[in-house]
Amino acid sequence: MVIPTPGVIGILIGSVCALAIVASAIFIAVDRLAGRLAMVFARGRTQRRAPKRAVHANSGMSRKI
Repeated sequence: MVIPTPGVIGILIGSVCALAIVASAIFIAVDRLAGRLAMVFARGRTQRRAPKRAVHANSGMSRKI
């Protein structure tokens, strides 16, 4: 029984496929991380805003901001 050995082209194709799989996994992980960070920053930005309340002017009148 003879085991066929891959040639240079077979090794090259296999290496490129493995590299593509690893690169896509890294891109998916970075995309998920960026999405979670964007949600955290958006949540923090909305919570930092001061609630609207009445501000008193010098004449004793109040106005809304």
